[in-house]
Amino acid sequence: MRPQDFIKPQDFKRVFSVQRMAKLIDEFGAIGADPLGGVTRLAFSEEDLRAREKIKYIMTEELSLEASVDPWGNIIGRRSGQLKGAPALITGSHLDSVQNGGKFDGPAGVLGAVEAFRALDSFGIKTDHPLELIVFTAEEPSPFGLSTIGSRGMAGKLKKEHLLGKKNDKGEELLDAIARIGGDPDHLEMGVRGSDKIYAFIEIHIEQMPYLEKERKDIGVVQGIAGIHRLRVTILGEAGHAGTTPMRERKDALVASAHLIRELNSLARSEKEKTVATIGQLSLQPNSVNIVPGKAVLEIEIRSFQLDSISRIKRGLDRALVDVEAEMGVKVIQEITYDLHPNTFSPRIREYLHGACRHLGFSSMDLVSMAGHDANHISNITDSGMIFVPSHKGLSHCPEEWTEPKHLVNGAQVLLRALLQLDQNT
Repeated sequence: MRPQDFIKPQDFKRVFSVQRMAKLIDEFGAIGADPLGGVTRLAFSEEDLRAREKIKYIMTEELSLEASVDPWGNIIGRRSGQLKGAPALITGSHLDSVQNGGKFDGPAGVLGAVEAFRALDSFGIKTDHPLELIVFTAEEPSPFGLSTIGSRGMAGKLKKEHLLGKKNDKGEELLDAIARIGGDPDHLEMGVRGSDKIYAFIEIHIEQMPYLEKERKDIGVVQGIAGIHRLRVTILGEAGHAGTTPMRERKDALVASAHLIRELNSLARSEKEKTVATIGQLSLQPNSVNIVPGKAVLEIEIRSFQLDSISRIKRGLDRALVDVEAEMGVKVIQEITYDLHPNTFSPRIREYLHGACRHLGFSSMDLVSMAGHDANHISNITDSGMIFVPSHKGLSHCPEEWTEPKHLVNGAQVLLRALLQLDQNT
């Protein structure tokens, strides 16, 4: 009889602990606790190092895992399997945070996996495949200007040349920072893994959207991750005295920007709900109260799970740029700064996750992630999926970020059930 057949839903409820999960969340939340509320645990910081040491202690001393740090700085806790040479089933997330963020984004996936591994020990289960709990390096934007360093490195999407010359505001080189946390920047290629080494990957994460809470669902099964298209648009007008330059003779870069901002908002609103567009940065020159702006730089981001939606917005924006040049006498320069296509997760993993929810008595719904995750990159090398648990009001990356510990435990139970099914159905 397979392990998933003899473990009943009531056994899961007996072994998994909401109190233990709440305690772990609070303990990690105290590492980098911000005086203004929330958590500041930036990648490679002293706070990040303390959290890394704590999770390594849990891996070795409480879970009896073989803990190591790969060349990219990823922490890997390995539980041996019975089949010699079998690829690993992996799970995990990250422990670094944004500035003054919350205590659930990232740790939810790490600590949910910890609880699942504890349950395996309690049940006395020996899996065929080895299981790995991974804490990925620098998922959030790091002080070196790069994010998802560990998962992109493991997937072979980052090379050493991409890291050369990257420094933080203290002048430290990124390669030196990776070495400082236990990585090996001289042998990064040894940290690249393929499907021969990894059989499947599942990540637990807080939803960061309000849909599970609104629909009163326990679990979100993530269909995939939205594509991201970023543009830098530079508008070159003509600076002039704010008092002496007549309105009809102005080539005002900010007024031209306002037309683009309005048009982008209109274009995005005309698309489906799974599409958003944002101008998150706007800089002006000379940026003085008594000078007509001569230059404006807009950082534009379009996100959608539908590639055709991104294309339609981009075409509409191109038309608007031409119109602004003609009508306002400015020059417009655009540059693509980032282009990541939408990604669909493994149908097989999603089926197992829905099946686990049915078995355990949890309600579920399909969701799309509008944020990036480590799973997005690991999906390039193996079947991958994500479990979303509810976020209060969808708040994230802020001190108000909150997920009930019981929801994290629900996610951990679904994770374990799916991992056991994957282990036996090779």
